[in-house]
This record gives sequence, C-alpha cells and structure tokens, in this order.
Amino acid sequence: MAAFTAWVEYIDTSTVLIFLVVFLCALWLLSSSDGPTNWPPGPKAWPLIGNADLFWNNDHVYMSFVELAKKYGEICHLCLGPRGHLVVLTGHEVIREAFVEKGEYFSNRPTFIPLVKYTTNGKGIVMQHGPHHKLLRRFTLKALRDFGVGKSSLEEKIKEEVQIVLAEFDAQQDVPFDPKQLFDKAVSNIICSIIFGQRYSYDNEEFQHLLSAMNYTFENSGPRNAAAAWLPGPLALTFFPKFRKFIEVDRQTKDFVRERIAEHRETFDEENVRDFIDMYLKAEKDGEETGALTDENIFQVIVDLFLAGTETTSTTLHWGLLYLIHNPDVQRKCRQEILQVVGQDRLPEMKDKGKLPFTEAAILETQRLGSIAPTAVVHTVSEPIKFRGYDLAKDTFVLPNLYQSHTDPAIWEDPFAFNPDRWLDENNKLKNNPAFMPFSVGRRMCLGDSLAKMEMFLFFTTLLQRFDFGMVDADNPPSTEGFQGITRSPPKYELLTSRA
Repeated sequence: MAAFTAWVEYIDTSTVLIFLVVFLCALWLLSSSDGPTNWPPGPKAWPLIGNADLFWNNDHVYMSFVELAKKYGEICHLCLGPRGHLVVLTGHEVIREAFVEKGEYFSNRPTFIPLVKYTTNGKGIVMQHGPHHKLLRRFTLKALRDFGVGKSSLEEKIKEEVQIVLAEFDAQQDVPFDPKQLFDKAVSNIICSIIFGQRYSYDNEEFQHLLSAMNYTFENSGPRNAAAAWLPGPLALTFFPKFRKFIEVDRQTKDFVRERIAEHRETFDEENVRDFIDMYLKAEKDGEETGALTDENIFQVIVDLFLAGTETTSTTLHWGLLYLIHNPDVQRKCRQEILQVVGQDRLPEMKDKGKLPFTEAAILETQRLGSIAPTAVVHTVSEPIKFRGYDLAKDTFVLPNLYQSHTDPAIWEDPFAFNPDRWLDENNKLKNNPAFMPFSVGRRMCLGDSLAKMEMFLFFTTLLQRFDFGMVDADNPPSTEGFQGITRSPPKYELLTSRA
C-alpha cells in the first residue's frame, strides 16, 4: 500500500492526461474496428466522437447533409463514435431502392439507443420494429378508419374545428398575431376526438400545458441533439441540461394519456365503442393479438398519435400561411378558384378537392418547400447487407435526405421559389413527381397521411375562402429559413388578417 501511495505521488498531471488520452484512443480504435471495412465514403472522423460534432446544436443538419452529398455522393457514411454508424441517403431513387425495394432490411428502429429506451422503451408504432409493430400498425390503421379517417364523419368533425378557428381569426382582424398556437389547438383537438372521444376548449389549462410540452419535445429533439441520445439517462441529465426538461415534459404527456385511459376503463361499454381507447379495450377483452396489444404498447401508440398527429399538420399549416403572405399573387389566385367553385355560402368540402387544382398545388408546394420531415425518423439496418456495392453492418443508422429530394435543382426548376404552377400540366391537371416524399416511403411511411391531407385541405381552403393574409411590416418581411428539431419548423412570425 505504501508503495502504491508513493507511486501515485510520483506521477504528475501530465502523465495522467497522456495515459487517459492513450487509453481512450485505444478504446476508440478497438471499437471502431467492428463491422465491415467497405463502408461508403464520408468525412474523416475524430477519435471517440466520430462525426458527432456535425449534429451538436445544428439547426440545419439537413443542409449539412446536402453539402456532404455534393462531396461524397448519394450514400455517405458518418461515424457517431464507438460502434455508431450512420448512412445518409441522398436522391429519391436511392431512397426508394432502400425503403421500398429492400424495405425488409431498412425498416428497423434504433431501440438500443439509451434515450429511446428511456422514453418509448421500444414500444408503440414509431420506435418499434418486429412482428408486434406490424400487428400494432394494422390495428391502428383499422382503428383510424373505423373512427372516420377518410370518411365524411371525420370530415364533419374537422369542419366543426375549422369554424372555431375561423371565429378566432375573426377576433384577431387587423391585429398582428402568430397563428401557430391556434393551429396546434385545432389539429390536436381532431386527434383528441379520435383517440379520447372529446375535444378541449382552447383556454383549458391542462390542454395548454400539454401542447406546451409537445412543442418543447419537438423543438429540442431530433438530429441536432443526437449526442444526448447515446448517453444513459443519468449522464444525459448531467451533461445536457435540456434533457432534464425533456424528460419532464415527456412525463407530463404520458401522465395525461394515462389519466384518459384510466377514465375509459371506468366507463367502458363494449356495446358503445366511442373512440380509439375503447377499441383497444374491446380488443383486449376479446383476447385479440394479446402479444402486441398490451397496455405498454397501446399507451405508447396513443402518445405517438397525439404527438405526431398534431405537430406535423400544424407546422405545415404554419408554413402555408408564411408562404402565402410572401406570395400574395398565389393567395389571390387560390381564393378566386375557391370562390368560383365553392362560393361563400358554404364551407369547402372534400368533394371539392378535384375541382381546385391550383389550390391543391399550393398545398403540395407548401409541403415540398416546407419539408417538415427533412430526414424523416431514423431507420436502422436489420442485418448485414451489401447495398450498391457497400457493406452496411447490422444496426447501422439510415437517414433519407428528403429535403434534398424536395429542393434538388436537377428535378425542380428554381427550387427555392414558391411556385404552385410546377404541379400542373398543360391541361391544368395535377401531376406527380417521384422525388416528392413528404410522408416518406416504404414500410415506415406515415400512417396518418390521409388524415393530414384531409386536415390540410379543409383548413387551407376555408381560411383562404374567408380571409386575406398580409405582412405586419412589408419592409421587414419574416424569414422563411426553417430550423430543425424533430420537424423542420418556420421561424416565429406574426401576420395580419382581414376579411376577404
């Protein structure tokens, strides 16, 4: 013991630091040797952290991916530290090949990441894979259809919510205001009516806290904070203060959902299935899919639907009004078309959609240029695979660069211009573009796409039917540069509203 004490006193701080650096570098070399050697090309990685510095507090990770693709090609490899590898796919053809043609290899989720285990625990439909995910997805799609998605019954609920939004816009005439919170409340209420069987008044305190928690989650998650995802909970809480808040708001959302499920259990009547929760309780009672339809799974499915079903549509509508105040000619042309087809005596309906090609084109252009899911949700490789000549290891992260597909100048003329005419052919009919993937593609394509399309059309057309939207200060127009959390959101802005 005395000899050890003497040795400790002998070594100095420099020696300790040198030893530590050598040890960590050795650890990195050993760990980074795992997996194939034939990775796709990519930038040189730093010891230990790899290329993780690319993500740290980067509000435009998707733009960094665009620049990497210019240098390294459509398949770019990044190292995220020991045993962490990411492949970024750029170009709609390579994305479709991976997620559609080879979907069985590219449809897993990174359930092994500490942050994922800490929050979803690999449950639900967003961050789960395997046979239970397939059963859950099938059950959820059936439930959404049964409760009106794509049907006139849900259309009426959306129109009711639209009318409340119209009244709110009316009350804000000629007063600068930011419509984001209003869209959050309206879209969230539509999800609440499907899942919980009820809507909430916009001034309900619990409802407002829930939406605030949701917004914090989306603003402070995603690729820009990827480093925190690799750390166990205690370390993340220590080194990433925002993570502590993230866990707190995650708990608030889940507590709200738990209370609603508990209330449904007390009032459940199998002869009167009211909503998504009741449909699960009936399936549970009937013994359907007992392996997949567990309390943990359904609980997380509800959280997934509530979060994703609110934020994505609300953010798209927020982008839509921003682009309209920057493009008053588009706004006027949409309104003229709507008034010609629908008039002013009734609200627009889904049956009008095919008769409003320019307005529909403006919605598509909003989705393209807004690109609210610029990299979608991360996929992982299910087993080792050779893809386009490169070897990808099991659990390799895969991100599709959807933003680049939506703004590629080789595909879209003047890609950063808001131009609905690009969606119309010489006969004024809508045309498809394979590079357009706002809901992603393949087995992990967003299952709420039909609901989102219905909401966007009814909100967009009704607002344009009734109101004119303008800038607060034309000499200082609001920016259209987005920032990336889980979704790509527009900057905060205010607009002016007046009756058309």
